[in-house]
Amino acid sequence: MCRASRLANGLAAILAFGAVAVVGVNSAHAGGFGIREQSASGQGASFAGAAAGNDLSSMFWNPAAVSVKGKGLNFESHYSLIVPRADISVHTLDGVDVSASPLSESGNFPAPAIVGASYGAYQLSDKLYVGVSINSPFGLTTKPDNSQYLGSVLARMSKLLTLNASPTVGYKIAPGLTVAAGFQVQYADGEFKFATGAPSGTSSGFEGDDWAFGATAGILYQPSPTTSIGLGYRSRLSHTLEGDFYTNASSLTGGRALVSNAEADINLPDIVTLSVKQAISPKVRLMGTVEWSNWSRFEDLTVTAADDTVTVFNLGPTGPISTTAAGSEIASISAGWGDGWYLSAGGEYDASKFVTMRAGVGYEISPVKSPKQRVLGIPDSNRLWLSAGASLALSESMEVDIGYTHVAIGSADFDRNTFSGTNMTGEIHAVIDILAVSLKTRW
Repeated sequence: MCRASRLANGLAAILAFGAVAVVGVNSAHAGGFGIREQSASGQGASFAGAAAGNDLSSMFWNPAAVSVKGKGLNFESHYSLIVPRADISVHTLDGVDVSASPLSESGNFPAPAIVGASYGAYQLSDKLYVGVSINSPFGLTTKPDNSQYLGSVLARMSKLLTLNASPTVGYKIAPGLTVAAGFQVQYADGEFKFATGAPSGTSSGFEGDDWAFGATAGILYQPSPTTSIGLGYRSRLSHTLEGDFYTNASSLTGGRALVSNAEADINLPDIVTLSVKQAISPKVRLMGTVEWSNWSRFEDLTVTAADDTVTVFNLGPTGPISTTAAGSEIASISAGWGDGWYLSAGGEYDASKFVTMRAGVGYEISPVKSPKQRVLGIPDSNRLWLSAGASLALSESMEVDIGYTHVAIGSADFDRNTFSGTNMTGEIHAVIDILAVSLKTRW
């Protein structure tokens, strides 16, 4: 079969795989509102060695991992069940203690979520590889049990879904050295709601969607069978969500009124990941990862009128209706985040020919550096990852992984001004448990 035919067949198989790959409901569980849960095998070691080519799921961090499985068609599907528990406590309004108020507590505000990620690769020749990864790299869903808690004037509901496809081409330029590049096609859909004027007010909000495009690149260096070093890059993405700004007609019916065209910019970070995997005996390997995320690009979340917008937003439950001219700001939540960092270390042990055990620990430095930068609808803080997992080879062509992580998140203070100018302070408490599974097949 000629190379052109092999290329056509490989791409057809991979695209068919991509068409049926599942990406589930998502929730932010990495720095900012990134989603780290892209690999069950990586989950079991707190993503130590994530870019070093452990399996095809390394393609999310380093596209050069497209070469790690060799000949044939190789597919992987990874699924993570995320069970977060978190609540917001409002302590003061303009310096007045309100912690005793029944409206000071949000109740649990994140919901359990399932995140899916799928990967495929095909070797065209001794040196050339093609592949695709399908992921949900950013997202969040927060909706407090108590929709009329005091903080609802800043965050009654926040939802962001992203779906990302990244076709990749890899080339082995020398024995043990592979480079790869690809592009990203990402769809984003978001909705953000706030109580209008007062916690008991009707909801105002924005809902919109957009497509964005970016790139990936990476290098995988394996100087010996015992050493693997990977460096990967995912480019920044910029979305301009286009949709509607609205104010509900009634808190009882929830019907929308005063709907106007609007848009909101979301600037997502560049991500650079460096990972190492080193065997220290025939059965034991040590792994490590350092990752940088350019969250300083996320300066604010601002909704801008696309036409003359009629709204009661910010004006209180009985305030007059106002008009905002096209091109002007309707509402803005400042962020001003810094860069995010993730550090992890872990190890693997081959318990038998068919079973590999792994464990790892990670520490995430949040891009939110101060209480004034903490957004109630996008809560974030430094976090500690503790993980364990295993792989089981069912046959020469089929393998399953399982991974578990407990994420301990430090208590996070916030100090924000509402849209009407009231200063609000308080604290966010959160903890997360994650269970991941995967199935890997070769054809």
